[in-house]
Amino acid sequence: MSVSNQDVIKSSAAKQRDYYFDNVKFVLAMLVVIGHTYRPLIDESPILKAVYLAIYSFHMPLFILISGYFAKGYNREGQNRKLISSILIPYLIFQTLYSIYDYFVYGRDSLGISILDPYWAMWFLFSLFLWRLMMLPLFVNLKYPLVTALILAIAVGYIDEADGFLSLSRTIAFFPFFLFGYYLRKHHFEVLFSPWKRVVGWVGCILLVPLMYWLEFLSPFDLSFRRWMYFADPYESLGHPEWSAGLIRVGFIILTLIVSALVLAVIPRGKTWFSAMGSRSLSVYLLHGFFIKFYDALDVDDKYPGPTLYILATLGAIALTFLLSSPWVTNALRPLLQPRLRWIFRTSSQQEQQKLKKAAY
Repeated sequence: MSVSNQDVIKSSAAKQRDYYFDNVKFVLAMLVVIGHTYRPLIDESPILKAVYLAIYSFHMPLFILISGYFAKGYNREGQNRKLISSILIPYLIFQTLYSIYDYFVYGRDSLGISILDPYWAMWFLFSLFLWRLMMLPLFVNLKYPLVTALILAIAVGYIDEADGFLSLSRTIAFFPFFLFGYYLRKHHFEVLFSPWKRVVGWVGCILLVPLMYWLEFLSPFDLSFRRWMYFADPYESLGHPEWSAGLIRVGFIILTLIVSALVLAVIPRGKTWFSAMGSRSLSVYLLHGFFIKFYDALDVDDKYPGPTLYILATLGAIALTFLLSSPWVTNALRPLLQPRLRWIFRTSSQQEQQKLKKAAY
């Protein structure tokens, strides 16, 4: 039996792929969908709100940390082209589509499309583009990059004008997670892989919901935990204009890192039945909002309140994650998710010709 070169290449790629991170991305993508599904319902159920807060205590910061981990080749040749085709252009496409969709679904009086004011979940792509293109190349040349990023993340909360425009607050406040992920190596994650740490991780994850319930409803702290976890608002709008408000953000950053470590410890290391779907997590992130916004516009929480709705919402979010991470969806929508920009960029042969011309001079 002969083996073709293509089979060898596929086999080699499969061996090199780290399924652990695919598993992480799938879990986080599903939690993004579940969290957005729960958002219209959290005021109806304290327990559901506690689950929602538990999800938001780590899921986006951890997503950002993993994005930073995979940004190590930011200065390789062709990376700027990849950034434009895989992040910037999809952002422009979906920012426009969501703005139009919002206009019709919610019956807005006017259609507003603002490229510099990311719509809803599109802030992540906008911020990711800035982190990769501008902030990471700058910070890696600093003497104390993580300390500087942390100071800026704290300081931006004191600026009242730091809001949704340019995703300024989130871009700066979440950047320490991205930068921290950039400096992590595989052996740092492997520290979490021992059996007893997995047990600790499961115990911590189980206790996270009761902890969030206590913090939100029983603790003496006068905080809007949900809004603090968004990292999107200045301290004054959160009801804490005092100078010490930055310490609260530090506390949330520490909490997020601890919870993230607990979650990373329980995620399977090897190939699983959902690993392949994890490699398509971006399609879940970009597409799920069309379903969530339609569901939100129906006001189902007012028409069908109660535990049955919460269970159906959870099952629906899980099913939606499976659907949007399927190869059929990603292949059908590839022109939107991963547009080919040959009409913008030079081909490899054109680049070689350009280099030869320069060498001739």
